[in-house]
Amino acid sequence: MRTLKYCSALFAALAALPAAAALIVDTGAGTNGQPWSFETAQYFAGEFSVGSQQVIQSVEGYYSNIESPSGSVTIRLHRDGGNIPGDVLFSRSHALPGASGLDWYGVFGLDWMIDPGTYWVSFEPDGGIKGIHPGKAPNPMDEYAQHSGGGWQDLGENYYDYLDVGVRIDATPPAGLPTPGTLVLLGAGLAVLAMARRTPVHADDGSAP
Repeated sequence: MRTLKYCSALFAALAALPAAAALIVDTGAGTNGQPWSFETAQYFAGEFSVGSQQVIQSVEGYYSNIESPSGSVTIRLHRDGGNIPGDVLFSRSHALPGASGLDWYGVFGLDWMIDPGTYWVSFEPDGGIKGIHPGKAPNPMDEYAQHSGGGWQDLGENYYDYLDVGVRIDATPPAGLPTPGTLVLLGAGLAVLAMARRTPVHADDGSAP
């Protein structure tokens, strides 16, 4: 009975732990010496995969707006379309002021639920933006695509891998699913309980030591 009470308390404590956000994509920043043009005539997307359900909380790209006019960037999450982004699942825009230097910019406070699988994320600047989205990020995504000439350019698998633009995606497991850290704590707690059950309890027979 006492062990059951300990188990109940342990599960209650673990259930109260919030899901920890984690970067499921983190390419690192692109290199200023690889200044791919970032404007309505040319922009980019990257492919990534997840092995479990995730709720995307934020998406960022490492780019700039070198002109004076301000504008906005629309960030979209797509289904996998093979070598290019497929249908749009989610979309949100953010403002990008004029003369914005290279930095991480993006959309936050999202609630984009995705199942295990492969996806693309794209960054489309409007007509007010002329900047760069530099390549040579140190930890590139699985594959990249380029939008130019009025559409996504499908020139074969991994053709645009040299782009290597910077992307960060932050996500949490859905509510009710344990994080890896929670599973470690659960395993440790169960191990302690198992050891406690094996420890013999000696009855006091009233005799002197």
